[in-house]
Parts: sequence; structure tokens; C-alpha cells
Amino acid sequence: MDEKDICILKKLYENEYISGEELASLLHVSRMAINKRIKSLRALGYRIESAKKKGYMLVDKDVIRIWEIEGYIQSSNLFKEFIYLNEVDSTNAYVKQNQQYLPNATVVYAERQTQGRGRFSRSWVDLDKGIKMSILLKLLLLDLEKIVPLTLFTGLVINRVLRKHGVESFIKWSNDIYLNGKKVCGILSELSGEVEGFGSIIIGIGINVNAKSVPEEIKDIATTLKAETLHDFDRTRLIIDILKEFERELSNFEKYGFSYFRDEYKSFCINLGKEILVNGERMFCKDIGKNGELVCEKDGKIVEISSGEVTIRF
Repeated sequence: MDEKDICILKKLYENEYISGEELASLLHVSRMAINKRIKSLRALGYRIESAKKKGYMLVDKDVIRIWEIEGYIQSSNLFKEFIYLNEVDSTNAYVKQNQQYLPNATVVYAERQTQGRGRFSRSWVDLDKGIKMSILLKLLLLDLEKIVPLTLFTGLVINRVLRKHGVESFIKWSNDIYLNGKKVCGILSELSGEVEGFGSIIIGIGINVNAKSVPEEIKDIATTLKAETLHDFDRTRLIIDILKEFERELSNFEKYGFSYFRDEYKSFCINLGKEILVNGERMFCKDIGKNGELVCEKDGKIVEISSGEVTIRF
């Protein structure tokens, strides 16, 4: 999708109907060229209808308003580039493969992921009308100790934004957002190797937003914002608000670390005070440490968990 396609999509979004003649005049191209671009947009999944003497109409306006996100990126002091993809294997994989050509703080968004992944190489079930994006942060040195705190920080940012949009969400350590006892968002942070003296952390974010339901095989563990609240969400607004909140608080994270956000994180963490399984071992979750580790009790001894598969026993 190039700038002319984005311009057509913007005009379709802003108008009930717009004629091919008006679009052709706006873009300084022929009517035939407009018709060809409309067909290409339809092939990408946009529902565009045409009517004689009226023109074209975007039937489903639940689309990512690329022009608005690009406008925010241009005004941002952190983010440098926004890349929109209709389909990709996974946004994290795309960033990893292209990071040497991408500036620091690039955001990559995809409408569809064919090979999205969660933690421990689990596949991510791709739902329509969700949010799938990755943030690239380049570092002078790779720092393994930053992965868990940064994942927790990102989860807190997303939880804040969802709550500002009226969603009563909670955080499950270390990388999930839950709503009504089911997963609605996953975060996958990955370290990437050194490129021209830099290391990278890639933060992948997947949120189930406006799909009406989830597949039968995951319905007991996952859900969507729409399925739980019975109303649609503005995905573009959610993306911009998440990026704004991330940018606003990142300096505090870099200056003070996770401990700056610890109390707020604890207030929304559903692991606390519960019996949990960590890599199959039964423990009791007592606290969240200053660097985001789980502080647990096992056989009368205190154990600190920085990574692992954690299951809550409700």
C-alpha cells in the first residue's frame, strides 16, 4: 500500500460516498487508475462498494487510520517510523530481519499474521480486527536483565490504556492482560543480536479487539474486548494511546527502573496471593520484586522467579 492508496482510503473513510472523478482529480491520475487501485484495496480485504452516480463507499470503517498514526509519529519525540503491513509472518520476525535498516523506535503493524508466536514458541491465533504490532528499541549494549522489567512495563502501559477506554482489565505476570479471567492481550519481548554495535529489544504486542468471538479450541482461555464488553473499540485510537503512554513513561522506566511502577503493577497483578505453578512446580505468590521478579514461597522458603511458565490455580 503506497501513499496514494492511503489517500484513497482516507477519503473513503471521511465520506459516505466519493466519486472516482473526485479521487482522480485529487491524485492527478486517470479514472482507470483509480478503478485499479480500488480493486487492489478490495483484494487486501477492504470492503468498498460502488454505486452509479454516487461513487465509492467504504462499507466497513473498522480500519487502521494509517494517516493518523503517521501524524502522531511525526510529532513524537521517541518514535521515528511507522510501517503498515497488510500481511506478514510475524511483526517480531519482520523487525528482526530488517532491523539494520530500521531506525530506533520503529513501530511495525500488521493487519494479519500468518505465523504469530507467543512465549515458548507457542503459536498465536490470529483474529480479525485485532492489534498486532512490534516496537524496536536499539540499545548500546544488550542487557538480559531488561527483558522482564520492560515486558512488565509494557503490560502496565497497555493495562492503563485499556482501563482508560473503560475495560476492567488485569495483568498476569509476566506478559498477559486478562479480562474476566481470560487472556485478551499477549506481549512477547525478544533480544536480538548485535547489529553495527547495537543490540535490540523487540516488543511484540497482540491484542484481541473487535472479533466477535474466538475459535472453539481457545474459548476457555482467551477472549476479545468486544466479546466481553459488547461494543466496538477504535483500534487506531488504542494504538496511538498505547504509543503515547509508552513514550510518556519510558523516561521514568529508564531513569528509575521497574521499581517506579511496582506499586501500580501490584495493584492489578492477578498472581499475587494465589497458588501458582512455575514450570510445573507448585508455589504461593507473595510479592513482586523491585525488578519485576515474582517472589514466591515454596516449602517454607522464599524463591524469586525471573522467567518461566506460570499458571495460576484459580
